[in-house]
Amino acid sequence: MRLFRSFSRQAFHNTAVYRFDFWLQLVAACLMMYSVHWVWNTLYAQSPQAFGVSLRQMIAYGILGMALETVFAPGRGPQTYMAEQVKTGSIDTDLSKPLDFHFHMLARNFGETLFRFCALVVPSLLVGAAFLGLQPPPGFGNLLLFLVSLLLGYFVLFSLNFLVGTAAVLTLDIGSVSWAYNALLRFFAGQMVPFWLFPDFLEAVARCLPFQSIYYIPITIYIGKADGAAALEAFCFKPAGPCCCWPHAGLRGIGYSPD
Repeated sequence: MRLFRSFSRQAFHNTAVYRFDFWLQLVAACLMMYSVHWVWNTLYAQSPQAFGVSLRQMIAYGILGMALETVFAPGRGPQTYMAEQVKTGSIDTDLSKPLDFHFHMLARNFGETLFRFCALVVPSLLVGAAFLGLQPPPGFGNLLLFLVSLLLGYFVLFSLNFLVGTAAVLTLDIGSVSWAYNALLRFFAGQMVPFWLFPDFLEAVARCLPFQSIYYIPITIYIGKADGAAALEAFCFKPAGPCCCWPHAGLRGIGYSPD
């Protein structure tokens, strides 16, 4: 754990150096939250009974989806670092270190994610609560389950990103793979549009994929759409477990072993 904290702390400080980038991301997050707030207000003014939840819940869903984008941005995951290291040939140095490569990437990414959560998500949510009508979860239990679900969602996202990064060893350039992956993730994670508004066949597909663990499950718990038994059932979402094992399988498939 000492090694994990050291890598995480270093990544946290490295990310904090880019202050201009920080302000740009904060402004972008606030603009996106403002946009989604007025989109749902306008849609509910036209047909208030068509969306299955109250306007307050839907605004919370939209604002959280935009705020979490700053911390879960799939384009900033470990796959970007891995692809760059493969292109420059520096991946050999990383793999030859007496350190589990997957553990190294997790520590780096956790530090960067922790910084973005503290410096971007929390201020964004405060802005949302002060000016855009973001309401707190209906109970303390929802808040606790939301935070735990968010942490589990982070591990699922990291595992998927890491798996995409291993493709760089085989293809050298993962630009097209990343583009397709990001598009699928944003759509099937329910970041902008909740699953209950999908057509039946698309909802069935989305509920079979691990992407829902990243945005949909935590946010539905926060707004009270899923609580109690439904929330616990979401925690036991089966694809999440195998998903965490895929990166190791991918690394061994390309001949890497941490032993």
